[in-house]
Amino acid sequence: RAVARLSVLSELCLPLVKVGGTFIAMKGASAQEELEQGKTAIRVLGGEVAKVEQFLLPIEESERAIVFVEKKRKTPKKYPRKPGVPNKLPIE
Repeated sequence: RAVARLSVLSELCLPLVKVGGTFIAMKGASAQEELEQGKTAIRVLGGEVAKVEQFLLPIEESERAIVFVEKKRKTPKKYPRKPGVPNKLPIE
């Protein structure tokens, strides 16, 4: 089940990752588009996209992607914002 767009998911998860750690997100067929839209958020939150692995699910043959984001710097103190704010006003 989808949780959120990559920019929103990054804001919810990257503040919890230690510097040097990795945040891993599974995305659907729109992964490349979400990645382009979420690059600013990932950078602002102290992350950097390390790699993207694409594959097809074996039975239904639908496209998926695993996005690996390495935490390079500390996340600014103002993140994550209050509940609901990342969805309404994503980092862009």
